[in-house]
Amino acid sequence: MFFVRVFLIFGLCLSIFTHSHAQERPQERPQERRKIGDNLFLENLPENIKFWGDAVDKHTTTISNYSVKGWSDDGRSLLLYGYGNLYKARGPKHKLKKVLDLSDHPVSNAQRALVCGAPGFVFLDDEDGDEYYATYAAKIGAKVPDKLSYGIAKTRAYKVSNDLKYVAYASSVRGSGIWTLEYQEICKGSSPVRLYEGRAAIYVKDFHPNHSLLLVTTATSNGMRLSEFNLETKAEDAVLDIKGSLSSVSYSHDGHYIFYVTNEGVNYRELFRYDRRTGDVINVVGNIGLDIDFVASSDDRTKLAVIINKMGISRIAVLDSVNLKLAAPFSQKSLGVVSSAYFSPDGEKLAVRLSQPTVPSRSGVYDYKKDKFKLWTGGFKPGTKTIKLVPAIITYPTFDWVDEKPRQIPVLAYKPETATITNPAPVVIFAHGGPASQARPTWSEFYHYIVTEMGVAVLRPNIRGSSGYGHAFEQLDQIHKREDSIRDIGALLDWIEGQPDLDASRVMIAGGSYGGYVSMASLAMYPDRFKAGITRVGVLDFQTFLENTEANRVQNRRREYGDERDAEVAKMFERISPLQNVDKITKPVLIIQGARDPRVPLQQAEDMLMALKKQGVEVSYVLAMDEGHGYSKRKNRRYSTGAQIAFIRRHLLD
Repeated sequence: MFFVRVFLIFGLCLSIFTHSHAQERPQERPQERRKIGDNLFLENLPENIKFWGDAVDKHTTTISNYSVKGWSDDGRSLLLYGYGNLYKARGPKHKLKKVLDLSDHPVSNAQRALVCGAPGFVFLDDEDGDEYYATYAAKIGAKVPDKLSYGIAKTRAYKVSNDLKYVAYASSVRGSGIWTLEYQEICKGSSPVRLYEGRAAIYVKDFHPNHSLLLVTTATSNGMRLSEFNLETKAEDAVLDIKGSLSSVSYSHDGHYIFYVTNEGVNYRELFRYDRRTGDVINVVGNIGLDIDFVASSDDRTKLAVIINKMGISRIAVLDSVNLKLAAPFSQKSLGVVSSAYFSPDGEKLAVRLSQPTVPSRSGVYDYKKDKFKLWTGGFKPGTKTIKLVPAIITYPTFDWVDEKPRQIPVLAYKPETATITNPAPVVIFAHGGPASQARPTWSEFYHYIVTEMGVAVLRPNIRGSSGYGHAFEQLDQIHKREDSIRDIGALLDWIEGQPDLDASRVMIAGGSYGGYVSMASLAMYPDRFKAGITRVGVLDFQTFLENTEANRVQNRRREYGDERDAEVAKMFERISPLQNVDKITKPVLIIQGARDPRVPLQQAEDMLMALKKQGVEVSYVLAMDEGHGYSKRKNRRYSTGAQIAFIRRHLLD
């Protein structure tokens, strides 16, 4: 009788607790497919997913996140982007002044320019995530920009000349697979001059200081080619053929040299200098066992900021590029993860955008001589109290061996404070996209909410194929080695079993783009070791993906995944693709897709949805008709985030 009474009292308390919380959120009840607004469709999801999306959005109180885009002409103000507009700020506490306000055209990538001789900006814009960017120009104060590039085409890698009067850009008309290279005066009605047309993807890098040449790179079968185009004769002169990566390419101050970052002949991305007169190449920054993320050049080209990647964390050094001497050594303390850097006009400081695991993205000024950062915008609002969540940056052993030891796979491990031996935490594994990308210790409100509010551990592995750990590691998943990356997930599951504060019986996997493939392939390879899985704009069948992805991307993706026209590769795709192994997937799946995605076409998600239904697997779906490869609109993001939170709650907590 005593136990009955205790049970009844406990049940009454639980009923009261549940009732009180029911006032805060709607009843969770899966629904059939239904339309939300004009462009969003949901299937087999509870009614309250927006509640959870709003909860994540309001989880912490942050200052409006404006990202730095450079300096004003006089060097006294920073140019900041936010909410679709470009602003100018004189200091950390100064009021923002709108510089460019074009309501229908976000100007996130604006570069300073002279538009028909007047101060203004050049930028790219697409429509609802379709990635068919066009080049636009707008004078300061203009309400409607002028379109410079043509038609419906993917335009990228544009560059404004040193005198701010010309712009060069590469474009590919939708469905053509043909790339063109053009430059023109930045003024409406000016005629573009075509320098190149072909199937090789081409990237604009730099104008020569005297404006006589244009520096470009093009993709080859085994790397990249560095070339110069004579702007008067239109002739192309090949400079270097690189068997490897090629980035951060720029001329020296006198135009005699070309600086570039590559991993050709070395394991890590290092900085080299090419002498245009003699053909000599020297290694400028290398032999440090770390990748260079990117290099930024000062306006006068006499200084280079070199940003390196140490286990995902950034370090900055400044190089005197004339004398090849350090103006400032690599910083002893890290600012976090630096995503952009711009020299002030006098070359004495850097405007940077950065993120840390405990603080949202911030923009400010870095005095590299003093190794000090001054915040201008971003971060938390004053007085905000939040749980500090710092991931452990560790490694775990995988299935193969190197130098007579198990190969180590890096992982960012976020564990809740509630995780103990007696109360082990459930786990969500998040696989990054790319695959040549990297999970880095940046701030994420989404991860912070999952760990601190839900008590769920988050693991973000950098499985083989990830960047940041050397060329050899990045090549370990190429073509026929693709399944080895999924075996790295299996090794992570083994590692979880050895952690007494993690619950190996409650594990979920999620990922976007290539990470969506990793998620679904892992569900197929290890069906009994997961509770559920999430794929966002995921590659789910390599054969049809390569047949239907935007034509201008095919050659690049064939280099990574293999050529679907080859019989052996096609057989391999059939063996490893999640859609071809759908009969092995038995656990619930959440699919999130944008209808306008040019990279991973909608059909990938639709085919997987129908195949899972046919198998009798529980499947939920979020489809946004006005999004592409990822969700950019705030309303859609809240539903997408909310769907994931509800899915995790249902399959790991309820």
